[in-house]
Formats: sequence, C-alpha cells, structure tokens
Amino acid sequence: MRSTKSPALALTETPTPVDEWAVRYGDELERHVTHMLGQSEEARDIVQELWVTALRSPPDLGDGSNLRAWLYRIATRRALDVISGRRRRHSLLRARGTELEPETPAQPGDTLGKISEASVQAVRARVAALPSRQRDAVWLRWIEGKDYAAIARRVGGTEEAARANVYQGLKKLRRELAEVWRQEDLR
Repeated sequence: MRSTKSPALALTETPTPVDEWAVRYGDELERHVTHMLGQSEEARDIVQELWVTALRSPPDLGDGSNLRAWLYRIATRRALDVISGRRRRHSLLRARGTELEPETPAQPGDTLGKISEASVQAVRARVAALPSRQRDAVWLRWIEGKDYAAIARRVGGTEEAARANVYQGLKKLRRELAEVWRQEDLR
C-alpha cells in the first residue's frame, strides 16, 4: 500500500496539521481523483500537489469552515484541469490529423500477434536500436501503459521531456517500419 506521509513530515519529521490531513483524508481523496481521471498515477500526483499547496497556504479554518470540502475542491479542480488539458490536446491533434498518444494505451501484443514472426523481429530490432531514453519512454508508455509523469520519474527528466521522447521514438519507428506495415497491410 502507498505511504500517506505528507511532504512536510518527509522534510521535518515534526508532524504538522497537513500530516494529520494526509492520514485522515489522503486515501479517500486519491480514490476520488482516480475515479475522475481513471489513472492512479496521476491521482497520486494531484493528491501530493494538494498537500504541498496546503502546506504553503493552508486554509483559514475559522468558524464554519469545512476542511474536507476545501481539500475536495482543490483536488477536484486539479483533476478537472488535467481532463481539460487532455481534451484540448486531443482535439488539437485530431484537427491536425496526428495523434501523439492513444486515447487508451495499447495492450501488450495487440498488434504483434497479428503480424508475421519476421515482422515481429524487425519491430523488436528497431525498438532496440532507439536511443535509450526514447526506447525506455516508448516501452513505458505503450507496453506498460504509464503516464508521462511516471515515465519522467523512471527515466529522469520532466513530463515534457518524457512526452518528447515518446513522440520522437514513435516518429522514428513509424518512419523506419513503414515498409513492415505495408507488407503486413496494417495501415
């Protein structure tokens, strides 16, 4: 199970109100955001950002304030921002006639089970020949179904760099494997 430690406790080892909130509300907030986004990795990131926000500028807990409602409002707004960004990115890419990422990540073997063994070997060879960051980013995105934040943490760098590595790797693979796709009639 994941750790409910807040950023404050990780830095100071002195419990703060945010630490108590993380223990009390962390799991339910993560479930809420995961339900909205459909991805637990992004949900964890949003909830962790929420604790940092609460640490930097805690809510004024005067009379009649509802901490739980404040936490849910912040988490929900961040999740809606992610959803809005996804929709905006997909609509822009569709308008251009290109897609940088699938609506849902491909499942292992989705296409490879439909092509000849020689073509499978060609795909594997081309993937292996990619620069290491591109190869790792493509593998994590398409085979393991990781989001860009998770890829950035695994290979090092930013989400933008992870997105660029996936894009460049796929672009190179599409170009180099165009003949394989034609032979297999996969276009």
